[in-house]
Amino acid sequence: MPDCLNSILEQEFQDWEAIVVNDGSTDETSQVAIGYQEKDTRIKLIEKENGGLSSARNFGIRSAQGKRFIFLDADDFLYSNCLFEIAKLVNQDSDKILIQYGYSYINEDKTSILHTVLPSEQKNIIPQIFSSVLGPCHSICISKKLCDGIGFFDESLRSVEDWDFWLRAAKVGATHKAIKSPLVYYRYVRNSMSRNPFVMYDALKKVILRGPQKDGRILENSPFNKNYDFDINPVLQNAFIRTLGVSIMQGEIEKSVLLFEKESQKTINKYNPEEFAGMCSYLSFRYWYSPTDIKNVLETIYPNFNLFFESIKYNKRWVEKALFHIFKQHYYHQNKYRYGNTFGSFFNYILRLKYEK
Repeated sequence: MPDCLNSILEQEFQDWEAIVVNDGSTDETSQVAIGYQEKDTRIKLIEKENGGLSSARNFGIRSAQGKRFIFLDADDFLYSNCLFEIAKLVNQDSDKILIQYGYSYINEDKTSILHTVLPSEQKNIIPQIFSSVLGPCHSICISKKLCDGIGFFDESLRSVEDWDFWLRAAKVGATHKAIKSPLVYYRYVRNSMSRNPFVMYDALKKVILRGPQKDGRILENSPFNKNYDFDINPVLQNAFIRTLGVSIMQGEIEKSVLLFEKESQKTINKYNPEEFAGMCSYLSFRYWYSPTDIKNVLETIYPNFNLFFESIKYNKRWVEKALFHIFKQHYYHQNKYRYGNTFGSFFNYILRLKYEK
């Protein structure tokens, strides 16, 4: 949390309010927040009984005095020009506009930016929003008026509550404005080992299934809140593959096999090996490309995936191809570390010839 609050204090734009919601935590959250509150009266601590992430965010919304919000978790923090760049658009745009900006994946100790994602401006959020979330919650600024119209965060969801939130914003007619530069950091914490992939998948299914449907939770009348003709099956399949990537990474092989048997839209012999590439996602071990990370991934995580495919009993050559597509970026980076760019690229070309045909 200190990184988060320090990044707010260091903003070029100074007309802000920071609300820290302690959602029943028994750690040092309150003591840390009180220390900052004593230094700067723009920081306010609110204590409540534990109700989960959505409950905490909703409590903050109801307590806020400002007209626009950014939702920050304790590990999130901002570039120093973040609020200044957002304020430029707030002055000229309506309450129905979602302002989105780029975000940088940064390692846990803040020594290296691993990857940066820049948004593309979308003329129409619908139907794209039915396929995927716009971005991390703290990469989008929303107005209080729009929050009031969509009914806040769904406290019954234990995961992907942000996707559900932006879906409802789209259904009340929210439009999209993009700032094509990174303004927030996304700390790449190795939390995939503690994330419950099966709870996550249940929430993903719920959000995806009701995405194209008229939503009764929306408080504002809107012509965009209606039933849409949209094929959700590819979206469900992508979510399914990403979830398997997390559960297999965690070593939950038996549960992963059961999930595959229950939820897969087709039998294993109907898959192309490259369809499993999505198991390597930002939810699992994508961007783990330092020499140390690659060694860890190939020595401790790769065997789990090999065991999973052995457990669903498919032929060896097909399994080799599937594993290549899941781990190919790690192979590519490893070869360049070992042999340099020129010879590394040559060996990567040989790998592609071997496994992509």
